[in-house]
Amino acid sequence: MVEESTNPIEETEANAAEAAVEQDPILVNGEEVGDALIQQELQMLRERYSQEMSYEEMEENQAQIESDARENAVERVMLMQKAREEITDIRAEEIEARYSALKDQHGGEESFKERFELKAEDEEKIKADIEDGVRLEKYFDVICADAPRPTEEDSQAYYDEHKEEFKVPEMVHAAHIVQHPAPDCPMEKVYADLMNVRERLLNGEDFNDLAAEKSHCQDGGHDLGYFARGQMVQAFEDLAFTIPVGEISDVFQTEFGYHIMKVLDHKDECYREFKDVRYDIESMLYDQRKNDAIGAAVDELRKIAVIENLEVYNALS
Repeated sequence: MVEESTNPIEETEANAAEAAVEQDPILVNGEEVGDALIQQELQMLRERYSQEMSYEEMEENQAQIESDARENAVERVMLMQKAREEITDIRAEEIEARYSALKDQHGGEESFKERFELKAEDEEKIKADIEDGVRLEKYFDVICADAPRPTEEDSQAYYDEHKEEFKVPEMVHAAHIVQHPAPDCPMEKVYADLMNVRERLLNGEDFNDLAAEKSHCQDGGHDLGYFARGQMVQAFEDLAFTIPVGEISDVFQTEFGYHIMKVLDHKDECYREFKDVRYDIESMLYDQRKNDAIGAAVDELRKIAVIENLEVYNALS
């Protein structure tokens, strides 16, 4: 027998979820905002916010993220409606080419149909979605046509004001030979074996050759490439940023076993030069200006749009 919840918070959340299911769909000018579109927007927001927030912060802001996803879905429908109105010349050949490319990405026509269990009528729906996507791309081009391209002076000004964004941290390039203890190979034996390996290295044997022979890292994994502080376990990091380039470390222990390290290069903290990031900055600034133009267009569309049930869903979040 299932017991009733006595937690008022759980009851409130359950009631809200049940009420949301019973609500009429969100409509924009009479067109339904499909759940699939909302879920797509939600997934994109989660991916973006996961780079900026901890898991706990994501959980705390879940209701707001879901509300933002619904708002974004509404805006996309508004833009799509306007795109259908403004962009009337779509070549069938372009749709067919994109549909063929989509099938190729999934192993060809038969594999594509089998993977997604497609029926005959699904093909036309997919092509219609592709056509809507092409139409929206072309409408964005119209909206952004007057967005000014950034100049070198614009990029230089951004670089000067945000120089910390272009800081390259202190980096070390290191390689190691590691052995992991096992029931048939206790710590004492691992340590003794690596002491012998270190002696061979000091006598001039090649580090890569000995790593291939003795390290438990497979497929060349002994070369760790460049890394900054905070990317390795503390004991490993402390040593890597201390010993001089070219030296062979003593045998040392971490939670992964015993190691011998060789530092191959060491780069001090520095800033990327403007000439190396200029075009990246210009591209970023141009994208911002285009997004601003699209945002302004959305604001105008929203003034005249008839949006139904969105506030109800947001209130239930």
